[in-house]
Amino acid sequence: MAELPVPNQVVYVAEIPESLESIDSERLLLRPIGLEDAAAILAIRSRPEVAKNNHPKAPFKSLDDVHEWMASKFYSQGPAELLGRTFNFGILDKSIPQSQEQLIGYVGVNCLVPCPMLGYSLLPEAWGKGFATEALQLVIKKWWDLPRRDASDQTEGPERIYAICEKVNLGSSGVLRKCGFELVAEGFFEADELQLWGLEKPSS
Repeated sequence: MAELPVPNQVVYVAEIPESLESIDSERLLLRPIGLEDAAAILAIRSRPEVAKNNHPKAPFKSLDDVHEWMASKFYSQGPAELLGRTFNFGILDKSIPQSQEQLIGYVGVNCLVPCPMLGYSLLPEAWGKGFATEALQLVIKKWWDLPRRDASDQTEGPERIYAICEKVNLGSSGVLRKCGFELVAEGFFEADELQLWGLEKPSS
């Protein structure tokens, strides 16, 4: 199998607020990730079972790893008006008392180039409860609701958002399928067999 092909897509989003608003549902609260979340991110990304599904695969060992990861979430490529912005949220379980509040995961659009690409991770204790599906649905709707530039000619084809997961990660591919994603391509990156999933923006 060849290297995983990743499409080049024009970025249709015209504006991302400097200060993102929180998103909530009956079970979850998604709020912008801040430096105060560094310890919680470390607790998630230091887990080997989480790290093996991410790139790089090495578990985080220190807050320095987290700060480098956080810095990478601010867009350094893409339309000039979006540079320096981010679209990443921490996931909170509303059933956990506020006094014990800690992120159970994170979700967001990691990059704009070569195409808008979603990423997410949850603590293993939060797996299998539908949290990932719910969080993705919330953040995708928020992404589609952002202002768009004029692209009435659609010469670049329909707007999509993408996600990559390992072929063996049936849990993640199941989440993407439940969110309406369709399998676009399969291929390799280094030694990993990967799948590329795409979701088309609703017409309405």
